Amino acid sequence: MKDNARTYFILFMCLLLYTGIPLVASGQEYREVTEGDAVHLPEDLFYQKDHRIQWWYVTGHLFDKTGREFGYELTFFTVGIQKRTYESRFGINSVYISHFAVSDVLKKKYYHADDTDTGAFGFASAQEKRLFVRVGNDSLEGTSEKMKIIAEADKIRISLSLVREKPFVLHGEAGYSRKSEESPLISSLYFSSTSMTTEGTLSIGDTVFQVTGKSWFDREISSRVLGDNYQGWDWFSLQLDDNREVMLYQIRKRDGSVDAFSSGTVVYRDGTYRHLAKDDFAVTVMEQYRSKKTGARYPSKWEVAIPSEDVLITIIPLIEDQEFIGTYSTWNYYWEGTCAITGNIKGRAYVEMTGY
Repeated sequence: MKDNARTYFILFMCLLLYTGIPLVASGQEYREVTEGDAVHLPEDLFYQKDHRIQWWYVTGHLFDKTGREFGYELTFFTVGIQKRTYESRFGINSVYISHFAVSDVLKKKYYHADDTDTGAFGFASAQEKRLFVRVGNDSLEGTSEKMKIIAEADKIRISLSLVREKPFVLHGEAGYSRKSEESPLISSLYFSSTSMTTEGTLSIGDTVFQVTGKSWFDREISSRVLGDNYQGWDWFSLQLDDNREVMLYQIRKRDGSVDAFSSGTVVYRDGTYRHLAKDDFAVTVMEQYRSKKTGARYPSKWEVAIPSEDVLITIIPLIEDQEFIGTYSTWNYYWEGTCAITGNIKGRAYVEMTGY
């Protein structure tokens, strides 16, 4: 039955591509994110059907009892195609996507998998009244205090419980996060739980590891994407050893400049936080590497300075090749991986880079 659903989805996508019908419905059919909008919790944890694009994103740094280290990423996307009510189970309003990756630091191995479904047969869904999203074997559910994630692919599997340690962080202005100089509508509602105590199991092949560690949860809700003048972005989540966390992102334009609305957030030990504007921090690329799979040339070492926070650090990938290729879903590639932090303070980081 799942194969039939996937076949139907592929045929549907091909039809759109070959007929020139827009893949995603006009943004006017969906609610825009505008200046003055704010995050409302816990409601915005749940699926928001009136917005076109949204995602739930979790990364983490895990250790087994011997100290062996792993990183993981699990992301769920929904993309609205149209807003209709169907009586048939074949009706399609959204596409559901999951991306799942595990980094085995000791073995220098990176595993990743992706899945896509239309939800037409119930193999994917997201709920409006509670935190629940599922794509195939991958799922996220829970409350604002505690979440459960499960993901399974050919060689990798996780089953983890995440408990929130600090209040949610609302990025930008009360969660309104503008992403572009071109328009205030190119924005999202963006909030995070930056430090979540994590425990459970992680499997690679037939080996099951009991793991503990910390995770980072992001939630974004939007209806627009970056325009043609943009190349991609660099996003950093820093979990520092002094119990501070930092989120930074730089939106890169095709002319090589960085958008003025690139920004960040510093989260303090007690859970309070403050916004960082573009000029409050500096990210300098120190080294690069070229992917053998796609030919993309990625940064592979950064110096990050936040003078007002007395932060001067170097971020180094724990595995060089952590490139995700969305073969069965988004048909793109990007680098997303676990990294070490050294400098005047140590810690761990996850970095995401697109558009290279």
